Amino acid sequence: MAKSLFDHIKAVTQFQDPNYWDKLEDGDKKTWSNYMVQRFLSMNPDWITTIADLQPYTERLSPKQYYLALINIIPKGRYYLKYVKGKKVNKYEEFLVDIIKQDFQVSKLQAEEYCEILYATREGRENIKYICEKYGVDKKQITKLKLKI
Repeated sequence: MAKSLFDHIKAVTQFQDPNYWDKLEDGDKKTWSNYMVQRFLSMNPDWITTIADLQPYTERLSPKQYYLALINIIPKGRYYLKYVKGKKVNKYEEFLVDIIKQDFQVSKLQAEEYCEILYATREGRENIKYICEKYGVDKKQITKLKLKI
């Protein structure tokens, strides 16, 4: 079975064998990604500045060269690297985006852009209120939109 990204991370942090890359089969070498290894290692708050400082120098290294550089920089040990994902934030109420999408007959992405434009001016916010009322949206729902008219 081919090695996973996590096997490679463990090789960098826990084992640090200088001959690791030479022992890998071709299929295992294909599962290595300098970018993903770097991304996971940067989840350790103690390493983040070091990884960031090295990034301009290491981005052109071959995977083998990058591995060898990392094992000489990262302290040997077992580490828990919790991956932190960015949170997707819906800036506008879903029902509003759907109504704008329907009213202007545009895509969801375009409807979100329309919301951005409409919210920018008083007239635009009044237009949002009008569109919501036109589609029979409850007054409490309209109040949630914080239109500040």
